[in-house]
Amino acid sequence: MAKETKGFCNDCGMPSIYHVQTWLDELTDRFLQCLPPFKKLELFFGVLLEKFFIFFKLASLRDDFTSSDIQLKSTCFINEAQKRGIKFKALYGPFGYTNHFRAEINGKFFRFESLPIADFASQRKIQMVDDKEWTKRRLKKGNFPVADGKAFWFWQRKKAVEFGVQLGFPLVVKPRSGSVSRHVTTNIQNIDELKRAIDKAIIYSPTFIVEKFIPDTFVYRATVVDFNFVACVKQIAANVTGDGILTIKQLIDKKNNDSRRGEPSQKEFTLYEIVENETLKKTLREKAYNFSTIPQKGEIVYLQKDPFLKLGGDLVEVTSQLHSDNIQLFRDIARFFDIRLVGIDFLAQNISNSWKNQPCAVLELNSAPCIELHHFPSSGAPQNVAGAVVDLFLKYYL
Repeated sequence: MAKETKGFCNDCGMPSIYHVQTWLDELTDRFLQCLPPFKKLELFFGVLLEKFFIFFKLASLRDDFTSSDIQLKSTCFINEAQKRGIKFKALYGPFGYTNHFRAEINGKFFRFESLPIADFASQRKIQMVDDKEWTKRRLKKGNFPVADGKAFWFWQRKKAVEFGVQLGFPLVVKPRSGSVSRHVTTNIQNIDELKRAIDKAIIYSPTFIVEKFIPDTFVYRATVVDFNFVACVKQIAANVTGDGILTIKQLIDKKNNDSRRGEPSQKEFTLYEIVENETLKKTLREKAYNFSTIPQKGEIVYLQKDPFLKLGGDLVEVTSQLHSDNIQLFRDIARFFDIRLVGIDFLAQNISNSWKNQPCAVLELNSAPCIELHHFPSSGAPQNVAGAVVDLFLKYYL
């Protein structure tokens, strides 16, 4: 059973103090949106700040980092890039390794954060796509499928509730920025649930979005590299498959003992242990099941209402099942936003069918996508997205 980790947020798996940073990041992002994107100036000050910290020995560049020290998406990229002779150092500060890296190839040095996204090749500030409200407006202008919704500040809680009631249940509430479903609540059915969802989102961010929930769909995460390469995974709620012998509790323990599963606070994992919380127990009760129930052989028992990885959800690689219209949709979105590396969260009933013939919506975009999802699925053939990102790096940085 996944246990609560002291000092960590149960919802996002990050240190509780991290919420101060997410608030500051959101406030800074909203302020910077009002300014023109001085890319060269940003890069200059970034390098200057790094040298300042290194000169005064407040930080250092080191190459002895491991997968437990940095984000897994960075590990995937670096491991693939090292095969092609690229060397890396990570910025080490007072609180450990950061997500800032320096790459060296052929005597040249390049800096990036988390992943090299080639943002300098775009006509606009790429990080704008991380703003779910701005992205929703742009998607509508591009005639892409989106869910109706609106953003609010933390002091507009009452107004947000009124908007939600007017929009109609079921609803979704999520922070305006952020990724991997942190502090997101789905399938909200009434006002009380809506208020609790808003309170949860505000812990993570001063701004949040209330939008329409699309039932009977799955969450797909597509990654597009350089407008062409496309990979896609399907998120499935935590579940166990019966064998006619083991109880649900025994099946959970067996799945949690999989060496590929860890806890959200561990950076080297993509898949996490199934969380035995009240929602899980309620889900079982609704089926007249409990931990002692022995499911039939081949029976899939879903244990959570949300497909979140932090709750023990599964990742199924479905790239080979993508309908050609959906591949083109993802490529068109990347070109519309002029972004060379992007993660696309997409709701649909079946990714094998055209998006034009089913209820669907683009939920959000991420400028530094979690490429590790494609490398470490619970089932399906892994996709070498990191290799495509290395190709992107060699093409635009050298």
